[in-house]
Amino acid sequence: MKISDLRLELEEDLAWRLDELRHLRNSLLGQLSRDAWEARSMRAILVMQYAHLEGFTRNALSLYVSLVNSRQLQASDLQPQLLAAALAREFKALYSGDFSPQDVDGRLSKRMKGHVAFLDRLQELSVDPVEIAAEVAVSMEMNLSPDVLRRNLYMLGIPEDRVTRHQYNAIEFVKNTRNDIAHGSRTEVIAPGLFEAHRKKCEQFMGDLSRVITLAAAEEWYRIAPRNGT
Repeated sequence: MKISDLRLELEEDLAWRLDELRHLRNSLLGQLSRDAWEARSMRAILVMQYAHLEGFTRNALSLYVSLVNSRQLQASDLQPQLLAAALAREFKALYSGDFSPQDVDGRLSKRMKGHVAFLDRLQELSVDPVEIAAEVAVSMEMNLSPDVLRRNLYMLGIPEDRVTRHQYNAIEFVKNTRNDIAHGSRTEVIAPGLFEAHRKKCEQFMGDLSRVITLAAAEEWYRIAPRNGT
């Protein structure tokens, strides 16, 4: 994958999401003064905004994983976080401790075989190009939250401070509001000023994340010794 291809896919994904959100806002609120904005309209927009925040974040990070995979790098070339991402499925198997009385192997035998399988995978990574499964390494953990975002950025070797604090706060507001609506507890009026501030921050977050992902790819932050270039 070329940097230009990554940039184009990010731009296209962001464009249709922003267009849909703005269309919804204009349809529900565009002809009304702020004093006339109904809570149900703002709730509907926030629920849709959360869906696009999560969807864009997942897609952007997955595209970055695809670019890293396309470089066909050896384990010795990659940041350790990306090696951990490549082993995410194996780590999960080691820690899950899943065991059924019907299993042919007992708990101890199964655990030891899991350790051997893990070491087999390490040996593969020391010889073959590293392949990261995006669907395993990139996880929203049921809800996109600041902590989930930090976890995903860290796993891919992207410094969390590349996303500003106020954008993390905006994600938290939209996530909490979305959850409150889903649980039937968000019935009070949402202050229009608060709604608009976080709506704009979330749109800015998606644009900023696109730029961070593109920069990370261009400067090869995934390498042990990042260098400029493509």
